[in-house]
Amino acid sequence: MANDLHATRATNLHKLFIQSMLSRRAGREHVVLELYKRAISACQAYEDDFRPTHRPDLAGLNAFMIEVTELLHDVGMEVVRGQEQTGKGKGWIVLRNIDPSEVALQATDYSSNEVDFYRKVIEGIILSYPAYSISHGQATGLVSELKTQMTRSNAESLLDSLCSRGWLSKSKRGRYTLGVRGAVELEPYLKQEYEGDIHNCRHCKRLLLAGCACSQAGCSAHFHSYCYDSLVKLPRASCPECNVRFSDFVPKPVGEKAAPRAEDEFSRLKKRKRSSVNARGKGKGMANGDDEDEDEEEDELEEEEGADPMAENADESGSGHRSGFVARSAGPSGWRVDPTSSLRSVVPETQFDENREEEEEEEEEEEEEEKEEPPTNRRKSARR
Repeated sequence: MANDLHATRATNLHKLFIQSMLSRRAGREHVVLELYKRAISACQAYEDDFRPTHRPDLAGLNAFMIEVTELLHDVGMEVVRGQEQTGKGKGWIVLRNIDPSEVALQATDYSSNEVDFYRKVIEGIILSYPAYSISHGQATGLVSELKTQMTRSNAESLLDSLCSRGWLSKSKRGRYTLGVRGAVELEPYLKQEYEGDIHNCRHCKRLLLAGCACSQAGCSAHFHSYCYDSLVKLPRASCPECNVRFSDFVPKPVGEKAAPRAEDEFSRLKKRKRSSVNARGKGKGMANGDDEDEDEEEDELEEEEGADPMAENADESGSGHRSGFVARSAGPSGWRVDPTSSLRSVVPETQFDENREEEEEEEEEEEEEEKEEPPTNRRKSARR
């Protein structure tokens, strides 16, 4: 029986896929599926008689991931699925550490001071409930709580690095929350460290950092936005916890939408006022060094919000099924990956900021839906 538990033998395909995941650590499903297909193609180019045991689609990838996880358990890692907390909950695949030992926690290229800063950011995000997010100024201001000195400029560079690696996510409003990788990999830590401050979705039982909460007094039910959307499609859309109808008690937002926009607009208003004064040649001697630093920070923030990083890497091939990357042929498996495919790469340098236009379109659609709600619903929401 012991041998049956470790029946999976590492092949070149397993090795290539694991190396690809080690270099990225997390990716959207269609990106990881593309990595899987290209690993198959590379093995077929190297071995003419190579026949993978699983098909090059999401179902085959799911089965293959079980084998990969079995191989990785011995080194304290696993490949798991995750979902974006906002929008439609798009699927991600994450290679995460499951070894809680002190030795494993040291496996990072961040310094102890940088790790301490990230912990402060996590604490600020979790304790900001129901917003579960902090502004750019709040994040950089955490340097004052560190035991070892860190400048705001260094903090901004670190925040950019944490976002590019998926530990954090920055919205177009300039607010930080946990990224997909951070939420998936740190879920056990968050449940242990902030047991009374985090919530699980009542529908899917997973960690919730954005969505909505039942507005009935005394009810603690929380839902991801995509889980809530599935619940309201039921004949009698009601809270599974307290059974009140959602039409009578409109759920409260959780996540960035719960943070008043006045916080963001206030900082921009101050910046515009200072710019207007300086343009008229007044008050030049009134601004101190800190004000100049704040101006520079806000200028950089607005430039970042106006930028459209990785837009050219938007998903052109969808899930990869229409790409022509897989060609059918005779053989035991009934298919073969075509190594001559002219498919443009959908694997960007960092995929954590890809499809920004698509995300913004989804947010605009949500705002339009809110505007189209009947006046009675808006009055109910305002009263509660």
